[in-house]
Amino acid sequence: MNQVKNLLVARIFLGLSIVFIVTSFGVNAQNFPLSQQIIIDQFGWRSQAVKVAIFANPVKGQNSQISYLPGGKFEIRREDNDATVYTGSVVPWKNEKIDTSSGDQIWWGDFSNFKTQGAYYIYDPVNKVRSYSFKIRDDIYNPVMKAAVRAFYYQRCGTEIPTKYGGKWTHAACHIGVHQDLAAQSYTKKTPPKDVHGGWHDAGDMNKYVSFTAKTLWNLINAYEINPGIFPDNYNVPESGNGVPDILDEIKWELDWILRMQMADGSVANRVSSHQCGEVIPDNDKKRRYYTEPTTWATASLVIGSANASRLFKQFENVYPSYANQLITASEKAWGYLEQNSNKTPKDGHDYGDKGKLSCAAQGDEEGNDQMYRLWAAAELYRTTGKTIYKEYFESHYTPLKDGWFDPMGGKDHPWSQQLAYVTYSKTKGADQTKVTEIKNAIKTTTTWFNNLDINKDDPYRAFIWDYYWGSNQVKANWGMTFLFARLLDVDESRNQFYEQNAEEYLHYIHGRNPLSWVYLTNMGEKGANVGAENSVMEIYHSWFHNGSIYDGTNSKYGSAPGLLSGGPNKYYSVKQVSPPFDEPSQKAYKDWNSAWNFWRRFSEDSWTITEPAIYYQATYINLLAYFCKPNPIKFTIISQSTKLN
Repeated sequence: MNQVKNLLVARIFLGLSIVFIVTSFGVNAQNFPLSQQIIIDQFGWRSQAVKVAIFANPVKGQNSQISYLPGGKFEIRREDNDATVYTGSVVPWKNEKIDTSSGDQIWWGDFSNFKTQGAYYIYDPVNKVRSYSFKIRDDIYNPVMKAAVRAFYYQRCGTEIPTKYGGKWTHAACHIGVHQDLAAQSYTKKTPPKDVHGGWHDAGDMNKYVSFTAKTLWNLINAYEINPGIFPDNYNVPESGNGVPDILDEIKWELDWILRMQMADGSVANRVSSHQCGEVIPDNDKKRRYYTEPTTWATASLVIGSANASRLFKQFENVYPSYANQLITASEKAWGYLEQNSNKTPKDGHDYGDKGKLSCAAQGDEEGNDQMYRLWAAAELYRTTGKTIYKEYFESHYTPLKDGWFDPMGGKDHPWSQQLAYVTYSKTKGADQTKVTEIKNAIKTTTTWFNNLDINKDDPYRAFIWDYYWGSNQVKANWGMTFLFARLLDVDESRNQFYEQNAEEYLHYIHGRNPLSWVYLTNMGEKGANVGAENSVMEIYHSWFHNGSIYDGTNSKYGSAPGLLSGGPNKYYSVKQVSPPFDEPSQKAYKDWNSAWNFWRRFSEDSWTITEPAIYYQATYINLLAYFCKPNPIKFTIISQSTKLN
């Protein structure tokens, strides 16, 4: 085909050099070797976005055997006919200094002023190599959003995942057998069995933790509030077509479970668990399941999710009659319990199942979040009801953020729960403006320090975080959200474009523009979601998609279910026998694998500290992604912040 094109051109433009002919039309892109050192967002860019490709010479780390020095120019070529449509300059980051976090020498290729929609790849004419493919489209993230939201459907507990909705990824109804979630026993008390079925499996394990839902639900709800028009009612889940956006149906699935965890006195049981995690398809997990006794932090978590969600479900009374009021009633009942139990319960901050070693995570109050969760609960109740009692509680327990800045890393000094509570309060009509100004200034201080677009700043991959530990991809999304908070709260209207541009850089990192060229969402290529990612992670630590199963990796029959966000690089990975990811530069401390136990050498590989997904990782990413999706023609009207529920 290309030979015919070249011959025709030669006949028409007799005398022109063959160089011109090749530059105009090229040869078939498949003839160019692919280089993972030309690093891009493998989904692509919005037409108006800042667009920067990264050229990396890996000096240290797992890919350091590769030597790559880009030429001074790069080309953007069309995927369909290899025509060169743009030529740009390759510019060194910090004069070709080796970045310690990645072990790479870096160059940037900026093509922000190229805005023509289409499918492309980047070509290095000196080394004659190409990048993965990408697209420029204003709705480039919408198909990605669909896969990311549908990932929650695959985490549903207590229900069948049939072919009609699950496609290749199916199982029979799970955890509804004898001594399981329909009639679970208390782990510590001889009380009648309790129905605690439903909800989502928390992560790669099949347990369910109430306090882990606080950030999860908050982020999903905030994603909907940011951009409701992007969430349709056609994601092919059982509730599709019922007149409610499918993301809200998914949220309701989790809320229904949390409501079942509430006791008659308003308190909320802490978790549902068994003695072993195991690696089995969910419906094959027949182990006895227990619920653990209520904790104050789980009780506050119900308030955070339910009070927040009640505002949204008020709009859909015709589909879910009285559900919004059911949520706010449960929230206020839980708040009443917290008022009667002002101290953390249990006071040592440990879950009641710890002594018996229920698996997997203990879900205690390790970071001392009990008081912060109460503060957050008050903020959500105030925003929803407008009642003075909640405003007074929040304002009497409010303290300025330590050091006067936001910290997306969280931790004991800057609990992320506190910061999300302050965002909620800042969006509430009637909030004390002195406090709101203080909160906004803290966000402004943090976002002023960093500029991912500046070639002299700290991260050549343009998505700075302080540290790479367990769950670093969630931290990336938190950082992106911090810039979005600055934008959404109008911290400094003159810098709104700056905030948007910096926030979007964190998406590009997750979408493949990182030192190993991994798209950190599972199975987004042809085998799975088929939305364009050619180098999507295919192995995650997950009971369902366990090692050796038909869902395990690139060479398996199906690969794991699409759209799950992997945990991400973890420089603190400590298993010396597995290198990589052991002893790698921070951003390269990753491996696409899911082995829990090495049977040949008899040691634990601890892959869950690198590749395990989690519902709270997923929700934070969705919250960030939502802002940059193109609104759907179907608009769902969000209620005003001042609307109050009875």
